[in-house]
Amino acid sequence: MREQRIALDDLGLEVVGRGACDALLLAHLGLKGEPPRDWTDILFLDTETTGLAGGTGTYVFLIGLAHIANGELVLRQHLLRDISAESEFVEHLKRELEPYRACASYNGKTFDIPLLRTRFVMAIRSELTVDESHLDLLHPARRLWKDRFGSTTLRQLEDSILDDGRVADIPGSCIPDAYFHYLRRGDEAIIAPVITHNARDVISLVRIADRVAGAVLDARTGNAPAHAPASFALARVFERTGELEAAFGCYESAYYDGDNELRVRLALPYARALERRGERDRAVQMLETLLALGLGSVRWREQVESRLRRLARRKAMKKAGPRADPAFANATA
Repeated sequence: MREQRIALDDLGLEVVGRGACDALLLAHLGLKGEPPRDWTDILFLDTETTGLAGGTGTYVFLIGLAHIANGELVLRQHLLRDISAESEFVEHLKRELEPYRACASYNGKTFDIPLLRTRFVMAIRSELTVDESHLDLLHPARRLWKDRFGSTTLRQLEDSILDDGRVADIPGSCIPDAYFHYLRRGDEAIIAPVITHNARDVISLVRIADRVAGAVLDARTGNAPAHAPASFALARVFERTGELEAAFGCYESAYYDGDNELRVRLALPYARALERRGERDRAVQMLETLLALGLGSVRWREQVESRLRRLARRKAMKKAGPRADPAFANATA
């Protein structure tokens, strides 16, 4: 096991590790399950394995685990030096993981966690509980940056978002071969680049979580992302979390900064947001403008025309007063 301690200030963290966890903020970080109470309850993790496809024949030979304690990020990396010692290795990992019920990863819900669970069952007949609450940062990263950068690998985001690209790094596809070569030779220099790669992945995971959280907090205060597709993506999550003011701000920013294709995609939810604010005339004007431009598919235009008819009926009923409401007529009959 190798341990590093890094001050949160040295990592440039502004949200992660600062104060209590905000349950709604954690939802933006891809949370599935009960929200942890504090950042110290979350274990950031990344694995290196003997294969990239998973399966029962794939071993976890290196895992990086990081948690926050006393203003520092504590990173511990655990290396399996001998395949025959996997049971002892997994028993050791069980003791490391048991204090935590929440974890954060990058695509870990699909790859790392299922593989770890398989090794726990096969090696020591035990269950894995660390992912009862799971923050998978891949999905919020895609929402914010995929349309802008195309790729949302950690290496791409290090270069584009963190402005801290890797100068030298072992390709992920070479890592299994490097490990098997290390097992044959026992030369620490062979495995050293893999350990460095893993440490960088875990640290970048923490920093990306902080950037996503920062974007969410900025949007809550009216500073929606400058990139329109990112604003639209945040708006939809804000609606799911019930943060309707923040959702409206992001819809509005995305509509005025986006191209016509994006405007078509967000027009109906944006119209609903305008209606909630009592701005039906603005909703009607926006939808009529998009129809007049000839935008959207046939199905979309039918949905918009249906919405416009509904809005027109509501306006007419409001103008006529309660006696125009069929419910009022039935009640007084």
